[in-house]
Amino acid sequence: RLRETGATGSDDNADGFSWKEVWKAFTLPHVVLVALTFFFDGNYVCDTSHLATDPDIRVSSFTPSIIASLGYTNADAQLYSVPPFVLAFIVAIIVSYLSDRFGARGLVTIFSGVLSTIGFAIFYGTHSNHVRYGSLFLSITGAYTAAPALSTWNANNAAPYTRRATAIALGMITSNSGGILATWLLGTLSPAPLYRTATLVLMIFSVLMTIFSALNIGYLKSQNRKKEERRARMEKGSEQPGIGDRSAWYIYSL
Repeated sequence: RLRETGATGSDDNADGFSWKEVWKAFTLPHVVLVALTFFFDGNYVCDTSHLATDPDIRVSSFTPSIIASLGYTNADAQLYSVPPFVLAFIVAIIVSYLSDRFGARGLVTIFSGVLSTIGFAIFYGTHSNHVRYGSLFLSITGAYTAAPALSTWNANNAAPYTRRATAIALGMITSNSGGILATWLLGTLSPAPLYRTATLVLMIFSVLMTIFSALNIGYLKSQNRKKEERRARMEKGSEQPGIGDRSAWYIYSL
């Protein structure tokens, strides 16, 4: 199908590895916007995820530590860290299906950002341990529902193969870079039990993730409109093969 639309070349040689295509991935506004959104999401995924005890896992995260700082014992902290992730799993499955069914990757990411923003705002603004624990259901769910939508959104909107592979790699790099920052936010730069600085930073990142996702939707919509105008003026197959997602017949996923 991609060859029919001109998004890829007429044969595999035309779509072979090229440094030019690698560089093009870095110049695409929608790839850059998703990469930045990956950074924000990767940061608070690591900050809200389960405390890693496996020595092979590089990024240690802090949900049981946060819960323990709210007054729960170590055993209870481990136990109470489970329900937010159960909810996140259920919601992630549902919204992933809906985003695929209706082609709404960006809207799911915005929903996730808003959910996380509310969760972090509650955590930041209250001193009640029970309310702060409840806020984790929102922030953790928001963090984990964004990741599937971002991953598919990134891959759906880049072609040909080398450009897409580079876009996917860039997303993973920025996401894990956010995880590196996460290791310093909770603890070294923001001590328990309030985690004031970390919570404020994560709330700002959630807002930025929402804004950047909305900007990306707006950009992709404008590009799809321009492609529709181009399709009205030209015949299918008249484009130069291998131009990738710049093809007039390559419709960007929103």
